[in-house]
Amino acid sequence: MLTGHRGIFALAATQIAGWGSTYFLPTMLGEQMARDLDMQPSFAFAGVTLMLLAGAFVGPFCGRYADRHGPRDLLVAGSALMAAGLAGLGFAQGPIGYAAAWLVVGIATPMALTPIPFVASAWLMPQSARRSAGLLTLVGGGTTLVFLPLMAWLEPLAGWRQVCFMFAALQLLVCLPLHAALRVAPPVRDAAGDAAGTASTGIAEPGARRRAFWAMAVSFGCVGIVTWGLPLHLVGIATAYGLAPVLAVSIGAIMGPAQMVSRALEVAFGQRVPIMRVGLASLVLIGAACLLPLLLGGGFGVLLACTLGFGFGMGSNTVVRMIAPLAVFGRQTYASTMGRMTRPLSLAFATAPFALASVLEQGGPSAVLAVCAGLSFVAFGALVYVQRLAAQAGIR
Repeated sequence: MLTGHRGIFALAATQIAGWGSTYFLPTMLGEQMARDLDMQPSFAFAGVTLMLLAGAFVGPFCGRYADRHGPRDLLVAGSALMAAGLAGLGFAQGPIGYAAAWLVVGIATPMALTPIPFVASAWLMPQSARRSAGLLTLVGGGTTLVFLPLMAWLEPLAGWRQVCFMFAALQLLVCLPLHAALRVAPPVRDAAGDAAGTASTGIAEPGARRRAFWAMAVSFGCVGIVTWGLPLHLVGIATAYGLAPVLAVSIGAIMGPAQMVSRALEVAFGQRVPIMRVGLASLVLIGAACLLPLLLGGGFGVLLACTLGFGFGMGSNTVVRMIAPLAVFGRQTYASTMGRMTRPLSLAFATAPFALASVLEQGGPSAVLAVCAGLSFVAFGALVYVQRLAAQAGIR
């Protein structure tokens, strides 16, 4: 059985495989899929939107189930469903089959990907939940570095359908066994119902908890539109600014290492800085990175700096999104809180790929970056409000 750090690295491997084989498919294969299935190119990105919409309705149930029974069954079921959805993509003959396959992938998403794996990581290492989340996201940051070049290599050799079948096999033969081998259960609760060993139950006053929840949802939702939508379009934005395809792909691939550097710093030094401060700093960095090409033009050096800054901020913000709810609302209902937050966040994230694709088509790359910068600064304001509510409750 996999426990402790071995369990974290097993989860990280399944996250690389899961996100790389689903979320990034339209980035590299969308044009070929749209051509063969007689769809508009923008509809290829609508598959990710359908995935997130389906996950929004399943997420709260997954959180409640994990609080009661642990996350392992959900992780295993998610791998099996994801394999079925990817196989369905390979068999699709038109837009209806394409959409149906993405819905199956979407049902699997909150089970095998965020948020359940992060709940599992917090329970695998209950005394250092922030560090475990950092380790999980650190290794997972290699997704673009692995899967963008892999798909660019595989598609000309085998075609997009065979790539989907290969990724389905990856879920069944690698991810499912790793999930099944995890040894993880909910924290033991004492007679009063609190999680044993939990130092904080978070904000106690119900009204303040409610306001903090929705302000956090607004913050994470706004920045999530950026962090879930912009990575899919980095290659398209770079080519729209005039970069050659090989340089555009290199721009997209460098985001992964930037995230990994950010998360490595979080693992090494994160305990010294309150998580809310890290969140605010990451939002400023994301917004500033999006502004760079608007102020300095879309040359290779500027776009490289933009991608590095965005990846660095995105890497930190991912950890914040997983750990801030634990700090603000407490361990006792962590899985349920994450599950509840899945619904508004997934509904927001679901608009990102299709909406940004439309903005790119209608307004060009500068319009996309302007929208992303504005959303980042709205997210900053909402998180400042959460920080004030947490500070009033004695939470850093």
